[in-house]
Amino acid sequence: MSAEKISFGSKGVVFPKFTFGCVYYNGENVDLNKMNTGLVGLGVGPLSLISQLGDQIGRKFSYCFAPLDSNSTSKMSFGDEATFKGKGVMSTPLIVKSSSPSYYYLNLEAISFGDKPMKVSKGEIDGNIIIDSGSTYTVLEQRIYKNFVSLMKEVLAVEEEKVASEPNTFCFRNKDNREVFPETVFHFTGGVKVEVDASRMLYSSDDKVNVVCSRVSVADEVGSIFGNHAQVGYHVEYDLNGGMISFAPADCAI
Repeated sequence: MSAEKISFGSKGVVFPKFTFGCVYYNGENVDLNKMNTGLVGLGVGPLSLISQLGDQIGRKFSYCFAPLDSNSTSKMSFGDEATFKGKGVMSTPLIVKSSSPSYYYLNLEAISFGDKPMKVSKGEIDGNIIIDSGSTYTVLEQRIYKNFVSLMKEVLAVEEEKVASEPNTFCFRNKDNREVFPETVFHFTGGVKVEVDASRMLYSSDDKVNVVCSRVSVADEVGSIFGNHAQVGYHVEYDLNGGMISFAPADCAI
């Protein structure tokens, strides 16, 4: 662990004693292009980037993830530059729990697959799903996951196909060589609907021919997580002072 003088942004905001840490091996992020230089903490812990930038950015930041098949890089903004306005902006309460301050929580009320909705909660106010920029898949606690799998089976008229390499994910055989699948919609408190295209929620199995798997997995002890694949195609703004998170459809490859 160390401290250094670091500056951010075109305005040259300088931090004379910015704290950071170093790692020697990161086994979960194999970088074949040798482009990764580290991890950025965006939580509310005392040593996160957001906490150290603090009042100088008004405790506000945003990101916009480029699609994985794009040659563009994803973007982050801080302070006033993080705010976006206009049509299509949707906001929902952002919840931080004292029992787990490293995470941001949202209230997930329902999930739709195709035109069929599945109720998740009755609008609880204490947060039932983590929103995470670092988790690839979306994971759902067992009860919700089981109901979501049943919903997919009903809409697609398929049965589960077991794939050894994907023990915690629902897979099915694409018997009719279907190319177009329904989208998934996550419904959050405040009427927020985050629509996720099938290309970001489904993928072809490497282990079995003509088998498709979902990028929604069953959760472990951490609980439900809204992962970054589901956030692609949206500008996502965190306003910690205002206690809100906003989504706006965007082409993040531009």
